[in-house]
Amino acid sequence: MRKFTIRGIVKRFHGQYGWYYVELDEQLSADLRPLVKERWPALLKASFKINSTEWSSSIMPIKDGLLFVALPAKIRKKEKIDEGQKVTVNCKIKV
Repeated sequence: MRKFTIRGIVKRFHGQYGWYYVELDEQLSADLRPLVKERWPALLKASFKINSTEWSSSIMPIKDGLLFVALPAKIRKKEKIDEGQKVTVNCKIKV
């Protein structure tokens, strides 16, 4: 199991139903991209935690750029998270 922390600004993909997400930094994205490519088209499964709220999802690519973690509506609502807010996400992946 590999653990790391993501610190970033909450962003939103364009469009009415665009996902909210936080990007991994350049170095972490570069470190994890080989794992993503190795598993493709499956995604890199992980567990996440913001404050006391935990959920399971995947780390996903933005084309050939940075990787990101989607922030589901129920998580954003519970933690009162909105676009433009700085968040800290603790992550665990199995490598």
